Amino acid sequence: MTVKSNQTLNAISKIICECAKDVLDSVTGKDVSYAKTIQKVPVIHLRPDIGCFVLFSGDYSGLMIMNFTAESAMSIYKNQMMQMGIPEEELAIEYTADEVVDGIGEIINQIIGTVRRRIEDQYELVATNTQPKAIALTTSIVLTIDAPEVEKDLCRKLSFKIEGQPFHIEVSMEKTEFVSLEGKNVHQRSEDGPPTTSKDIKMETYQEAADAQTNTPSKPVSNQDIDFDALLKDNT
Repeated sequence: MTVKSNQTLNAISKIICECAKDVLDSVTGKDVSYAKTIQKVPVIHLRPDIGCFVLFSGDYSGLMIMNFTAESAMSIYKNQMMQMGIPEEELAIEYTADEVVDGIGEIINQIIGTVRRRIEDQYELVATNTQPKAIALTTSIVLTIDAPEVEKDLCRKLSFKIEGQPFHIEVSMEKTEFVSLEGKNVHQRSEDGPPTTSKDIKMETYQEAADAQTNTPSKPVSNQDIDFDALLKDNT
């Protein structure tokens, strides 16, 4: 049975949902939920109030974006800092503060590291990622990946909540199919090797973040390094 590209992206989207929940549950100490329904979207955006993006490439390539309202960003930031023992009165109070934006960037770094490890464990496929970049926004910006075959069907929007506040992940991948050489359902996890549990992932979150840093390019990607002309286009 042929595995369609959209089925592969849907399977990757499920992995992203699970990994994002596990990482955020761990770093915030709160119960983060995600919708069991994902959306097909024609394009993906960086959106207000804080948007963060990371490119990944290797055996598979794509772009992942996280978009936060001011309220959801502050909920994640404050709970993360308080989990680390920092008193609430010492925390930033504006979502545009560098501490909040930088903290969001570090969280997406942990999430993409966890996603990459899960994909490698399940599919034996490897990718690296750029250094995630988070920015405060007042308008939406369309992002696209530089790939020979990008289809509108291969964009997804995933919905989450923390303390009742919504945030989203948007993902786009090059046209690709994951197919087992043994004729099995490649998206079915092996019963002989059960998937890593949420508890295991929480315990390994920070190690995976370190692994992700190790696997990123030796020269960090800064604002100046990113070719925004190639990534961004007007949303008109």
